[in-house]
Amino acid sequence: MYDPDTANIARIYDYYLGGAFNLPADRDRAKRIQSTLPSMEMLARFNRGFLRRSVAFMLDRGITQFLDLGSGLPTAGNTHEVAQARSPEARVVYVDHDPVAVHHGELILRDNPRAAVVGADARRPEELLADPRVLDLIDLDQPLGLVMTGVMVFVGPHEDPLGMMKGYRDRVAPGSVVALSHLTDERAEGEAKTQIHAMIQAYKGVVDQLYVRDRAEVEALFEGMALVEPGVVLMPEWRARPDADIPTGSLAHHLGYGAVGLVA
Repeated sequence: MYDPDTANIARIYDYYLGGAFNLPADRDRAKRIQSTLPSMEMLARFNRGFLRRSVAFMLDRGITQFLDLGSGLPTAGNTHEVAQARSPEARVVYVDHDPVAVHHGELILRDNPRAAVVGADARRPEELLADPRVLDLIDLDQPLGLVMTGVMVFVGPHEDPLGMMKGYRDRVAPGSVVALSHLTDERAEGEAKTQIHAMIQAYKGVVDQLYVRDRAEVEALFEGMALVEPGVVLMPEWRARPDADIPTGSLAHHLGYGAVGLVA
């Protein structure tokens, strides 16, 4: 399971975020990926910034339990750090099907009784939401925050992404909030689009495939939910602080959508 000479996607992402849980093999592959898309690190940071702001939005609504799907490593300002800094009683379950991410996560969270990591496939909502390890911290009769920042990029159209979203929407309690971000090439042209797809190819061997979706396809994932203003927008623009200095000239600014939906 644990091969220090093989790059791992969770540790590569940790490297882009400036985390400490990455190895030379991860850094080497990360630099190779970044050679195809120089703004890759900024894209990762935009995604993490969206996560933090959306979790803060959930906390403002009184939500204190969170299910983070496809979470990677619980480091570098991830969900439990944001939530428990404001609400020490907040409970967080991270879900990832990568055994390396789960192994590292268990070590990181071993002294945190209100946070856990579960090895499971997020594409199977019925199984996941019946898992006793999830139910040990999550009360499905109460509103929860469902964090999906980047997970749907691994779910292809042949895997029924709309059915997957419906599986969660229909099972969580009314008042729950879903935060979702997604890679896109919709606003890229010419060399920029070439860079994006070269980046996707550079990930091969670490992951099987990454998928891009346009704005309409991301919006469709929120079927049956009410989108929170400003709807589906570029990740760094979702409820950015008024004083935020967003580098709009960067290609990374245009490569990810973010949105939050309310479950009635």
